[in-house]
Amino acid sequence: MSIIKLIREHEIEPYLDLLAEVEHIHLDRNNPNHEQWLRRRIQSHFERGALFYAYHENEQCDAFGIVAVLHEEAPIGIPALGARAEVLDIGVSKENRRKGIGGILLQHVEKVVKSRGAYCLLMLTYAEDYDVIAFYGKNGFVPVATIPDVFGPGAEGNTILRKILR
Repeated sequence: MSIIKLIREHEIEPYLDLLAEVEHIHLDRNNPNHEQWLRRRIQSHFERGALFYAYHENEQCDAFGIVAVLHEEAPIGIPALGARAEVLDIGVSKENRRKGIGGILLQHVEKVVKSRGAYCLLMLTYAEDYDVIAFYGKNGFVPVATIPDVFGPGAEGNTILRKILR
């Protein structure tokens, strides 16, 4: 039986390899600079209130996938400030891709943030990563904007995708 588990900051260590792969294909955890960058990034996600969820086949197995989502709840009386949530990171281990795990993680996150009052879920991805954009499209996300040149001249920018939570 598969489970989706909330991961607390002190429990993140076993998930670092998967998160490194999610961040960038060339991120090398054996490089101290890369490792520090990864740990700072994850720590900043937790500090901002991000929730991390991991997909496991059972309690004893390694994670097959992980997702981080940020939903800043609105102050009382101003619901618009809590209307959006953002998927910060999502990834599935190479050997477990194309098995529906990413979609299961997205559905879980959608339920969580919708129950907290979010109206829509956003995500940002590399504009030239067509497989990833197609994956999000299959899961109900629509491209709403492209930010060109965020990685420098000659590199594609980011595509912002959105899903209205109904």
